[in-house]
Amino acid sequence: FRVKAVLASPAPAERAPGSLLGDDLPYLEPGEATWGPDAPKYVAEWRRNLDLKAWGQEMRELERELKAEQGDEDVSHLKGVLFWSNVCYFSGLALAGVCNPMAGNPIAAFLISTAIFCRWTMVGHHSSHGGYNSQQVEEGGEFGRFHRKAFAKGPLRRVVDWLDWMLPEAWDVEHNNLHHYKLGEVGDPDLVERNLQDIRKQNIPKPLKYVQVAALMLMWKWFYYAPNTLKEMNLWERERAEKNPKRYEMKEKIFTVEPGHSASIVTTVIELFKGNVRPIVAMTKVLAPFAFFHYVLCPLPFYLLGGPQLGAIALANMVLADIITNVHSFIVIATNHCGRDVYRFDTTVAPKSDEFYLRAVIGSANFRTAYTTPGRPEGKPSGVLGNINDFMHGWLNYQIEHHMFPDMSMLSYQKAMPRVKEACERHGVPYVQESVWIRLKRTTSIMVGSENMLQWERGM
Repeated sequence: FRVKAVLASPAPAERAPGSLLGDDLPYLEPGEATWGPDAPKYVAEWRRNLDLKAWGQEMRELERELKAEQGDEDVSHLKGVLFWSNVCYFSGLALAGVCNPMAGNPIAAFLISTAIFCRWTMVGHHSSHGGYNSQQVEEGGEFGRFHRKAFAKGPLRRVVDWLDWMLPEAWDVEHNNLHHYKLGEVGDPDLVERNLQDIRKQNIPKPLKYVQVAALMLMWKWFYYAPNTLKEMNLWERERAEKNPKRYEMKEKIFTVEPGHSASIVTTVIELFKGNVRPIVAMTKVLAPFAFFHYVLCPLPFYLLGGPQLGAIALANMVLADIITNVHSFIVIATNHCGRDVYRFDTTVAPKSDEFYLRAVIGSANFRTAYTTPGRPEGKPSGVLGNINDFMHGWLNYQIEHHMFPDMSMLSYQKAMPRVKEACERHGVPYVQESVWIRLKRTTSIMVGSENMLQWERGM
């Protein structure tokens, strides 16, 4: 028995130069099946042969099984990741006055960078998703540190749990809600192909476009992510107040950018010149805690103990650490849902529906995982080298499984990956897994307009 998927309310996306084979295909009309035997003949063969209901049911059963297996081992693993993050951070600080990056020694900066990267991509990311919620409810109903309702909530917990350029509450709205449940859609705030339209459309030599992409890599956390997550949270709070004015207070609109357009430091400055000071005031509140801690408090002891020269070396390490963290995180995050072999969507889908699970797969890309890393013991999801591989990828190499099952632990994704991949191969669902460096090349090709993503509504 097969249930056909039917397209509703299509709104063709604007395509930049650099079309792919299939861009000339007709756009599916409302009422036409997008998969299954009733789909038009020009729809990709794997979609016409897909029994989505059976595949979706198999994925739900796997999700229930993995969640039931989670326990103290998963929390211990998270604490182990946090321990190594702290080792990297404090080792880096201890060496910040010894290792001079201006003399070619970046060891301290690399250690500090890795720790900051880890706090975001592994500890903050999976805790705020609720990946450990079931193991973090204590007697009396109190929430443990890694429960999403407690982790990094409020100014003090932000400093203790996850101090970064982004506001954790804003990240929760932008990433955990909008990005995950509108993946690749118009409502996805992280849709790279759309967000980089300005660069894609520029009538300039390609090398100059790549220069802009490289510059973005060096500063994207504070330049793009911090303001855009704040903008999305502000719009979400205003929408919530409109729907329920008795319960929620209407917040003043911060950014005046149109829905579907991202905010950045540039838009913040433009708003200021237009007489709107709200973005610069709000962004100062968001950026100041991390900036003060990272660039003032951390180098200060070196300055007081060793004078301006030692203080300058420590400050240089903090600057380089921030740059390395930006590049590192860009490489493993921006590349997750972008490439000529990854789908984008102009239509919405219901959360946890069969097609929701499908879009999590075909709208994402995995990198090398522990399962495909040499040295894995027989019958185990990972070995030592595999865990190091996953750590350096920020556990974002399991992006397919993470988008299918957002609220699970890091260990659960190691267990899920081979089973999801095998099910996809058996059902004919495309499962993209390549080196992160290949994915970076594919992503930058999208960013500069050399290639386009696959369009679901064109039947590709």
